[in-house]
Amino acid sequence: MRPVGSREIPDRCGRSVTAKLSAPLLWIASFVAAATGIRAVFTITPTPEDTAWLLGRAWVRSLVETAIVLFAGVMLLQYATVAWKRLNNRPRTYRSAEAFKSLEYFFPATLRERRWWALVSVAAGFCEEILFRGFFASLLARSALDDELDLALLISSLVFGWNHLYGGVGGVVGSALAGFLLGLLFLLSGNLLLPVALHALLDLRALVILKTPPA
Repeated sequence: MRPVGSREIPDRCGRSVTAKLSAPLLWIASFVAAATGIRAVFTITPTPEDTAWLLGRAWVRSLVETAIVLFAGVMLLQYATVAWKRLNNRPRTYRSAEAFKSLEYFFPATLRERRWWALVSVAAGFCEEILFRGFFASLLARSALDDELDLALLISSLVFGWNHLYGGVGGVVGSALAGFLLGLLFLLSGNLLLPVALHALLDLRALVILKTPPA
């Protein structure tokens, strides 16, 4: 442990161990969830009653689709900005990199840690979508919420946000909002393919935005 301000945070060894444990645990949990029914976890066919508020009103659906496009667009713009600065040998300074400083202890600091981070990011994109959007939301809707799928997605997104408590209040709120948008994308697209891809890209941003450490 090493101090940052008034807190003690994990050292590099701790980060590496956490990454190595996170990936297999995510895969195991997702495979257990998928064992309940592959099709039920990966796909969704909401009834008109399930999403009347979303699919029954053109302006609401347009608003949701716009929010999802903006969410994906802002993220892809960050990737494009980094690529442009690398190609033009511009200084790599970003507001998002400054924002990441409060979580410096959590992000990878060595090349080896970056490789593990990439593995965990891909695992999180695939596995957390199965767990939170595919399995948990469906289980809630069927067992406790009288098939109210939209409410189940909202609750699963709040739990998803709470799962990111290490990022502070901002991390919880941001993760919950991102989770809800990914859940809405799941509803609109009918499968987890797009949510998985966006989730993985979201987590991989740290490797792109933060400078690569020397070998």
